[in-house]
Amino acid sequence: MRVIMLAGRLQLVGAAVLALTLAGTAAGQATSPRHPPDDTTKTFFVKHDLVLSAGALAGTGLVSIFDKRFAHWTQTPSIQGSSSRHNVVNDLTKVNETTLTGAAILSYGIGRLTHSSTMADVSLHTAEATILTSLISQAIRGPLGRERPSISPDDQYKFQFGRGFTHFDNRSFPSLHSATAFAAATAVSAEIHERNPNASWWVTPAAYTVAMIPGLTRMYLNQHWASDVVAGAFVGSLIGNRVVHYAHTHQRNKLDRFLLGTTLAPDGHGGMELGVSIDR
Repeated sequence: MRVIMLAGRLQLVGAAVLALTLAGTAAGQATSPRHPPDDTTKTFFVKHDLVLSAGALAGTGLVSIFDKRFAHWTQTPSIQGSSSRHNVVNDLTKVNETTLTGAAILSYGIGRLTHSSTMADVSLHTAEATILTSLISQAIRGPLGRERPSISPDDQYKFQFGRGFTHFDNRSFPSLHSATAFAAATAVSAEIHERNPNASWWVTPAAYTVAMIPGLTRMYLNQHWASDVVAGAFVGSLIGNRVVHYAHTHQRNKLDRFLLGTTLAPDGHGGMELGVSIDR
């Protein structure tokens, strides 16, 4: 019975993530994205990103001063509540890099099967954002080796450099849940702004509200410090924005041309034929 209930909860989580992805892509159907300008920045990251990163690092450091207070507060009986609340939060934490990337890939597949170029395009860039964010976050977590609050509840500055590569308890900074959630939210929001700015007023708040949930659940479960969640939100937002901006200010890369330019259709003789568009 417990296995059936758990499977049902996971299905609900997956359905909710997929629903948000589909709603966002549907809102972008109104118009096509703006054409790339003649002069574009050739690099993926730009100099301004350094300024943003410095500001985010300073903000994260400021939040870290209060990490211990936040951690202790989230573990108080009034916040932890009943076992039912804990079960709900535990289900919500299943919205992570795997769920979000899977939902984006599934939406991409639906877009290709239904010949919706908007859905396929938005979903592909969302998947690219979550995957790239995951890789960058892991590259940071491994060397830093910050201990989770569940391991060192009275010392938020305990780092064991290099230990994050081999020990789960030393992969606290940044929060991968928060990073990938904000990467997906930013990618969807930016894509909608490119295609249908009038829909941004509701898509953006909805996307970022949902993006906050994974990080907060990890704090509730004592797996991340508040500064981990803040840092993850910045990393994800930056990568999500850069993926979409780069995609819409440059010609399609080889991966986009292949995944968005291929078609699968009946050949009229009981088989299927594969077509590849060479549009740039």
